[in-house]
Amino acid sequence: MRTNNINNSQSVSQSVSAARFLLTGLGVLLLGFSSAIVAQDSVGIEEVVVTAQRREQNLQDVPISITAFSADAVEAFMFNDVTEYVTRTPNISWKSDGARSRRELAIRGVTNFLDVNSTLRPATFAFYVDDFSIVGSSSNPPIMDVERIEVLRGPQATYFGRNATGGGISITSKKPHNDLAGSIMVDYSNYDTKDVEGVINVPIVKDMLAMRGNIKYNESDGNIKNVNPVGGGNDWEYKYAKAKILFTPTEELSVDVTGTIASETTGMREGIPSGVFSFFAIRLYGRDFAHFEDRNGDGVADPLHDGIGFWPENRDKVNFDFPQEVGTTWRMITGRVDYELDKVLFTSITGYINSDFNLNGDVDGSSIDGWNEFRNINRTSFSQEIRLQSTDDTSRLRWNIGGLYAEDDGHFISDTFTGEDNGFGLPPWLRIGGGDEQDGIEGWHLFGQVEADFTKNLTLSVGGRYSEETREVREYFVPLGRPEVLISVKEKFTSFSPRLALNYAVTDDINLYTSISKGFKSGGVSRFGEEGIPFDPEVVWNYEVGVKADLLNNRLRVNAAAFYMDWSDMHVGFLVPQLGGEIGGTVISNAESAWSKGVEVEVTALPVDNLIVNFNVGYLKAELEKATVFIRDNVCNHRPPSTECNHVLDGETTPMSPEWTMSADAEYTFNISPTYDGFARLEWTYRDAVDRPQVEDLIKPDEFPWKVPSYDFFNVRAGVRHKNFTVTGYAENVFNSHFYQNAYRKAWAGGVSLEPSLRSYGIRVRYTYGE
Repeated sequence: MRTNNINNSQSVSQSVSAARFLLTGLGVLLLGFSSAIVAQDSVGIEEVVVTAQRREQNLQDVPISITAFSADAVEAFMFNDVTEYVTRTPNISWKSDGARSRRELAIRGVTNFLDVNSTLRPATFAFYVDDFSIVGSSSNPPIMDVERIEVLRGPQATYFGRNATGGGISITSKKPHNDLAGSIMVDYSNYDTKDVEGVINVPIVKDMLAMRGNIKYNESDGNIKNVNPVGGGNDWEYKYAKAKILFTPTEELSVDVTGTIASETTGMREGIPSGVFSFFAIRLYGRDFAHFEDRNGDGVADPLHDGIGFWPENRDKVNFDFPQEVGTTWRMITGRVDYELDKVLFTSITGYINSDFNLNGDVDGSSIDGWNEFRNINRTSFSQEIRLQSTDDTSRLRWNIGGLYAEDDGHFISDTFTGEDNGFGLPPWLRIGGGDEQDGIEGWHLFGQVEADFTKNLTLSVGGRYSEETREVREYFVPLGRPEVLISVKEKFTSFSPRLALNYAVTDDINLYTSISKGFKSGGVSRFGEEGIPFDPEVVWNYEVGVKADLLNNRLRVNAAAFYMDWSDMHVGFLVPQLGGEIGGTVISNAESAWSKGVEVEVTALPVDNLIVNFNVGYLKAELEKATVFIRDNVCNHRPPSTECNHVLDGETTPMSPEWTMSADAEYTFNISPTYDGFARLEWTYRDAVDRPQVEDLIKPDEFPWKVPSYDFFNVRAGVRHKNFTVTGYAENVFNSHFYQNAYRKAWAGGVSLEPSLRSYGIRVRYTYGE
């Protein structure tokens, strides 16, 4: 097997050295400034407001492990993608199948284990924008005009519902207000990348009606080029627009309507060939076939592959003979009504989102005309939520109850066609596989939480959610060499997910908490052969203790949590190839038991008034305790158990579960003149080695490229701020560290595809008026 041991060892060594250097530096910094921290009390770390429990609270008072980013932090980090803020969050990892619209997350070791091509997104985390769930259609919404981003770890079923087994993400948009205001941002960076964003806030009727709108446009030539005469590469064009209207006829009533549209198109999936065949590709190319033969029987492609080479020598080239395109368009509208009665707030949230995903073109990933595929997925989600909650914060008893009706529907159409050089003597443009699948979930939910102050310092929270969901799958598909067949399955699942939390205020600035919570994910059915194979719901229990403390005159904030998660019937997806008349596809089974445990620490320090430092670290151990995932032998053409039909994964690390995740940043500001400030930022990110999400990859988890090596990188930003504008120069991955962040099963002829690192640098100008 081709390996990358030298590069991996160097990467690990460099990363460990960088981590030790930074940790030592932070320790010296905090110790060196300890006297200054004690001596100064004029300035402190700002309070962070979150809405994790559906009401505004100080982050330090909420008994949940949360990482929150304010509007200023979002701008300072220049977040454009979900991966950029989750990498600054402890114990979260991510993968991508080569496109912005194909991100998946793992929180505390809880991961999908599934294919992102699923008709309904099989998320194990909740994703809300303005209290409306979008995860059915997107896991990477545009970051425009954001008030704050909250990342919650651990099951969040009470308020976030099903699939929030690992945690949840909540994005809150800025609201219209009664002043004329706006902003414009222009960003230009290498690869001819342009990013433009505009915001306008208009009062229509004073103190009653206001509108806020913003647009965003981003295009780039991309960092990967197709050397084939067909041309192209991973160039992209992203277009977004959002409009929000706020109607407040009285002090007690507000009505908020928001509409968002998005269009994302990329010229290809963002990967280059590794040269190592996937299990599927070994079966396809593990013989003499053009110049992609597996010469030594070790699952490695011919090194002369298309003349472009493999990672790490090749970091920016592909050779596709047929154009590719991957993209998503989606439309969302939400309506929110808040009406305050006597110490009671009534809230109604109605939302609808529709998305169209497409993945079309070359699938063999080579200059030969082998195979082409066309995949299109249409997804819609609708929900109606109603809540009642107490508003008297002086009361010793606070409560929140609600109900939710939700529908998720997906329609997946796929076709795979032969090319002229398919290697099996088949005529070109022969449809050899495909399907037409419809998947739907209809659910009713009742939820609530009560908080009671037993003493001045002791608060008990009790909550839970009852869920009843019906899932129906109908699928027409075309097995190789067989006529179309139909699967139709309908199943109902019910669950009650409780949550219990105890918070003790040691002082006004130090809180201790402990919690127990349950997460639930509906079961379903996967098809294989001419039948459906049902799988059971997934259940997770989380046991957690934590501390949140503001120390040293509010100049040092330390939030820490330790947890143990125990889950049963984990959903595990794996591929059985479609060759030689055997029916193939991704099949989902249940792993009997698994666990994860770890620690999360987040530190913010203000050593002196003009220097702020953040440091985050997560430690995680996640393991499949007992996991035999299988397909019944009769589905595997009556063969005895084999690696294609049975996988015993006892003791394996769960995919996407790096042992260490760390990040740090520091910003120093200084006066240039009475009206101008200068600033300089340094950011560092480290991620430990991580396993891939496919079970086929876990068969040999320690080999390249299935296990992504550890890596770290630095970003620097510096510029000038004024009351109305900011100019920032930046370089991300400033030292041009060579690593790959993801590996995914694509470009079969050249092996598994890797998503390479890149260095970007540019300048950003933002002008703001009236904000």
